[in-house]
Amino acid sequence: MESLPLPLIERSEGEITRRIKRKVEQVKNVRSCDQISVRISGKRLDVNLLLRLDEDLRLEEAHKVAADVEREIMKAYPNARVAISTESASDSERTWRAIKDMADELPGSRGVHNIHIQKIGEKLDVDLHLEVSANMTVKQAHDVADQLEKKIKKTDPDIHEATIHIETASERVSKELAGDGTEMQSHIEHVAKDFPEIKDVSGIEIRRFGRDIHLVLRCRFDPNLSIERAHEVTNKIEKTLRTSYPNVTRIDIHEEPA
Repeated sequence: MESLPLPLIERSEGEITRRIKRKVEQVKNVRSCDQISVRISGKRLDVNLLLRLDEDLRLEEAHKVAADVEREIMKAYPNARVAISTESASDSERTWRAIKDMADELPGSRGVHNIHIQKIGEKLDVDLHLEVSANMTVKQAHDVADQLEKKIKKTDPDIHEATIHIETASERVSKELAGDGTEMQSHIEHVAKDFPEIKDVSGIEIRRFGRDIHLVLRCRFDPNLSIERAHEVTNKIEKTLRTSYPNVTRIDIHEEPA
């Protein structure tokens, strides 16, 4: 689908924020939509938000609600990139922040994301993704996860269970950012070769903001290729890169004629 410019009436980030809030809060099982952050970048739109959900939802139901919300936002803004965090209406934001902070400080941890906190009966269940170095052994990674689980349970006596999914974030990424390696650049070029429509990849920039990485690159396409197909290709590349590097939080791909 072609990414169209935002309507004039909605060029204001404030107006887009208000529209998204109204739209999201109409989705079933959403109590409220808070901490909405909207940023316009050219024809793209970055959206971050926190969903407060019905407290009796199971974890898999919460994930479904988040997917429904993302789908509704994409209907209104097909060029949006959406990041969603969830918690039940009765959970404290302090718990979410405490978990993120302790993970950032824990030796061996490269940070956490996709933190979901849900109330099951009178207890809380936590589900999250933990990033560790790809150079760790299985035992080392699980030791870090075990330490984090213990810390999470200590931070709130109501937390009954903490499910931690371990993901690897390549150690070479940090070396590359210091100019010592080209692993990520090589991987991007390798991924691009799977798409014959791409004639060249250049202008690769890797920018670090704390633990987060912002990736910028240019893809040059056959001049006669439809813009719809070019968008399909770049969307597939984005998904592949986010899977390979979980700490890449933003990807800007500029589509240009070869």
